[in-house]
Amino acid sequence: MEQVDVILLMCFGDYFMATINYNFKDGCLREGSSTPGCGKVLGNVKADCIREGSSTPGCGKTLGNTKMGVIYEGSSTPGCGKALGNVKNGFVYAGSSTPGCGRKIGKVSDFTVVKGIEREKDETIVAMHHFLIKKIF
Repeated sequence: MEQVDVILLMCFGDYFMATINYNFKDGCLREGSSTPGCGKVLGNVKADCIREGSSTPGCGKTLGNTKMGVIYEGSSTPGCGKALGNVKNGFVYAGSSTPGCGRKIGKVSDFTVVKGIEREKDETIVAMHHFLIKKIF
């Protein structure tokens, strides 16, 4: 009986994740609509710094930053903070501040679920996914 409950929860979880829409416009990530610029604000990015909760790029609580393919946690200064992972040649690596080193956890395309974010740098796409949608490191 318990196995059936777990399977039902997993199926419901997959369905739920498939129905959430994200969009990116003017440096702002939003949830709840596939129309760019509409929906609940999750956060923003400006000057390689990812911030939470404001529709004005550059405002809000700093979650992390990126510099030269590396994703850092906790500082508004690009290149400062704890290195969480890195991006090189379209692949995402965990646990190293050297691009291309660490445990390979996927491709950048795996984390491009946001409509309109395709023009951002690869490390910014992955960092915004990690800090604002779902933790991956």
